[in-house]
Amino acid sequence: MSSTLQEPGEVLAASVEQGDVPGAVAHVSWRGKPVFQGAFGWASVEPEPRPMRHDTIFDLASLTKPLAATPVILHLIETGAMALEDPIGRYLPELERRPIGKATISRLLTHTSGVAAHFRLYLHARDREAVVQAIGSLDLAYEPGTRVEYSCLGFILLGIAAERITGEWLDVLADRLVVRPLGLTDTGYRLDRPEERFAATERGNEYERGKTDGQECSFADWRTDYVPGGVHDGNAYYAMAGVSANAGLFGTAAEVARLGEMWLNGGELDGARILSPQTVVLATTNLTPGLNLARGLGWQIVTPGITEETGPWSSGTLFSPRTYGHTGFTGTSIWVDPEDEIVAVLLTNRVHPRIEDDGTRSIGVRHRFHNAVARALKGV
Repeated sequence: MSSTLQEPGEVLAASVEQGDVPGAVAHVSWRGKPVFQGAFGWASVEPEPRPMRHDTIFDLASLTKPLAATPVILHLIETGAMALEDPIGRYLPELERRPIGKATISRLLTHTSGVAAHFRLYLHARDREAVVQAIGSLDLAYEPGTRVEYSCLGFILLGIAAERITGEWLDVLADRLVVRPLGLTDTGYRLDRPEERFAATERGNEYERGKTDGQECSFADWRTDYVPGGVHDGNAYYAMAGVSANAGLFGTAAEVARLGEMWLNGGELDGARILSPQTVVLATTNLTPGLNLARGLGWQIVTPGITEETGPWSSGTLFSPRTYGHTGFTGTSIWVDPEDEIVAVLLTNRVHPRIEDDGTRSIGVRHRFHNAVARALKGV
């Protein structure tokens, strides 16, 4: 561990010792400089123990949404290829006469489109065209614009729309528009790296298989072993060939922090301009005032008085009210506090070797870790 901070490392070491998570890698930057880097516990406990390293690569799960899909979509908006208030049916014409076809790009990015939170697409679809049809066949879950309901399905549609517009798959777009300009070398979809570089996730898909309500009898392709470098999310893995806007991105803590620095720095880092400052401000502003959750474009916003979300529990209670971030099912998170110029990345493998709780323990780890970071840097 290299650090100018002590308490955050103590929190993570204790969390591993108590069995809250098998392992963790954290990277914190403050005012543009790294102030904490630590690797704790185990990248794998099965089939053989393997310690965490600073350069361990994680399945980032839903961090894919703000770190890969959102900047790609916002780039297309900046260049005029897409517009925030356009309906998704404009780009996916097979949805024009479906209820979801009227959902705007803005509502999909803010999770206010009315589309359901989740659906096991892979039980019905195994390619992009069939995925669009499957989502289009669903009834809306609520009246659009009346509430925030976090939806992987909405982001999947956004990613496919971007692919239709450009003629390139999302992994190629993210690499061309975000990853390579920022000089990232261990971030991307379907990374070809040695198995020992990856933090292990769940063995097979036991958790998801248990949620299929008996429909699994018609599905014969369940994974039964560990797949290092294979995305954990079932829809991304089985239905989207590992490349989806809801999940599929892999990366290290240091490189995730670099992505956060780009956002903190107004869309630019080390001379590479990814997004305009105006776009960054819009994306990281609460665009759902008065609703049950605070959301920007692809980002969760920590807003006082709104408690029906993982923040402030995942981000702690000591970062500024302007803080934005996101979490991932596999145990990953990033929080950016623009007021105090903090980027805090905490990557854990909480789903390994199996999923034993609803995520409460890993949320508690995040809460304690981020409060420790804030106390150390802000003196609160």
